[in-house]
Formats: sequence, C-alpha cells, structure tokens
Amino acid sequence: MIRRLLFVVMATAVLALAAVPAFAQGGSTSSSISGTVVDSSGGAIPGASIEAKNTAMGTVLTAVTSSNGTFNIPAVPAGTYTVTVKLDGFKTAIFNGVTVSAVSPASITAKLEVGGVSETVTVEGATAVV
Repeated sequence: MIRRLLFVVMATAVLALAAVPAFAQGGSTSSSISGTVVDSSGGAIPGASIEAKNTAMGTVLTAVTSSNGTFNIPAVPAGTYTVTVKLDGFKTAIFNGVTVSAVSPASITAKLEVGGVSETVTVEGATAVV
C-alpha cells in the first residue's frame, strides 16, 4: 500500500516538473516605450500627455510624465507606433515610426517648444534603441 502511494506521488511530481519547461518557452511579444520630456533649456516637463498609437492596429496606449519629466508605457505589443507628446502652452511633438520589439524597447526624448496649442512639431524616422 505504501509502495503504491509512493509511486503515485513520484509519478505526479515527475509530470508536474515536466510541464515547467513548456511554460518557460512561451516568450514575451511585448516591450515598452519610455523617455523624457524637456523644454528648450533642457528642464523637465511634468504632466505632459503621452499617446502611443499602433499604426497597424490602431490601439492607443497612454501615459503622463512624472515630476522629473520621465514616462514609461509598459507591456507595449511589438509593432510600429506614432508617439504624440502634448501639454498646454507647448507645441505638440509627434514621433512617427517608433519601433518596438520584444528584444528592443523604444526610448525617446521629446523637446517641447513654447507655442500655441495648435502648433505641432513632427519628427520622422526611427528612434534610437537604448
């Protein structure tokens, strides 16, 4: 009886341990978009709105800069994004072609210029991977 119980316990343990590598193989397909928002003199801009729009899917992810002007959008699915940075009293900055992959998160530095709400600065091209 004890021998049979020991066999059942051991068989269950072996099956449970065999399943662990299968779960570990499921790689992540997401990363992040992070960065800093500064003014023309390099000072941090807190409270700026960040919007990352996936150009293929149309999904939108958002963030707001912290007191030191930094932001992080975690769990961003791989793809190409248009990142828009806005704050009243500054020109809107738009970054087209921001690429995110599972192995390389995107990082941007947005330099906002003082201006009207309707003024926009567009940055074309890929961002540097940090």
